[in-house]
Amino acid sequence: MKANPTVDYEKYQDLIQKEKYLEVINAFATSLIEAETIDEILWTVTEKAIAYLDYFDCVIYLYDEKKKALVQRAAYGPKNTSDHQVYNPILLYPGKGIVGSVFSNGVGEIVNDTSKDPRYIVDDAVRLSEISIPLIYKGKALGVLDSEHPRANFFSDQDFKMLSTVGAMISTKIAQAKSIEQVKKYQINLERLVQRKTRQLEESNADLRAKNKEKEVLIKEIHHRVKNNMQIVISLLNMQANLTESERERAVFEESKDRIRSMALIHERLYLEKDILSISISEYTVELVNELSASYRSLFDVSFEIDMETLQMAIDTAIPFGLMLNEMVTNALKHAFKEKAGVVKIHSSIADDQMILVLSDNGPGFDFENYQGKSFGLELIDILVSQLNGSISHHIKGGSVYTVTFPIIQN
Repeated sequence: MKANPTVDYEKYQDLIQKEKYLEVINAFATSLIEAETIDEILWTVTEKAIAYLDYFDCVIYLYDEKKKALVQRAAYGPKNTSDHQVYNPILLYPGKGIVGSVFSNGVGEIVNDTSKDPRYIVDDAVRLSEISIPLIYKGKALGVLDSEHPRANFFSDQDFKMLSTVGAMISTKIAQAKSIEQVKKYQINLERLVQRKTRQLEESNADLRAKNKEKEVLIKEIHHRVKNNMQIVISLLNMQANLTESERERAVFEESKDRIRSMALIHERLYLEKDILSISISEYTVELVNELSASYRSLFDVSFEIDMETLQMAIDTAIPFGLMLNEMVTNALKHAFKEKAGVVKIHSSIADDQMILVLSDNGPGFDFENYQGKSFGLELIDILVSQLNGSISHHIKGGSVYTVTFPIIQN
């Protein structure tokens, strides 16, 4: 039985067409791999892939949302006369011309004789064959892949099949590029926004720092003036004390001076501290003790052992604390050591946000429970402890012992 030469030839031609189809698709896929931007995608397709088909020309249209028209973005053949420039580009509106119709209805077409199609619009020259393939991604038309040829009946079903596959590949790549461009634009806008907000924040912070510096200088000046005014009051009390001959009255003036000095010392420390709203309570205690020791100049040698927690105390707490400490130390200096030298111990600790202050001396001790007289100093200590929202206990253990507990208020 002899083979039919006609059938064998048709199979051979079919194999050739399939091989060409695969080569074209491979060429398109290879050319699109490294393309990233939309322009790179379109010009890579026209320069490397369309040229592989030996077409006379090819133009890729993309829809411009602002212009509401199809714009020629890349071309091969007569329309590409220079590097990545479309010669004399035209606009086509949806529904107008063969390209506009294909874009609107989303269906590709082969026009075998454009002279018989009233939709045909002449671009750079009249050509008799045209093939238009819509570029569609997820149901949305992006543009049109269009090619013309001077000879009628030039394009075949195989061309239609190949360009339809190419069009689908281009559409997917364009959609990806658009997404990447949108992300980059968003990133750029976000970076600009962050930079603008950062500049605004830096300017605001600089302005706040300047204002805070002004306020800090002002508050320091206020503390300095308050301290100076208290010094004036101390001087006036000192003058008044020198004018009286009564030892009792003189003692009252001296005690008043010490109380005012304890407050003046707080304002002086606030003037010197970096933190204008709180003072180092350990440093303040040492200074206050030194001031009181110099003031009384006891007949007997009195030494102090101070072990205070390192703590910044707010002024609202520091003032009643300082006055309270002043009264306790004054009592020790005045009454504990009349016959011998002694030691006054001041110790503080912190537990559960409470300060525990213990002041003790090794004098004979003071019988708090059986004391019947009136002591302004003791009454004042109780009042100041109440202002601190604290509690006080006192007992005799080798001398008088005060224990004061109050909540810590820091700045």
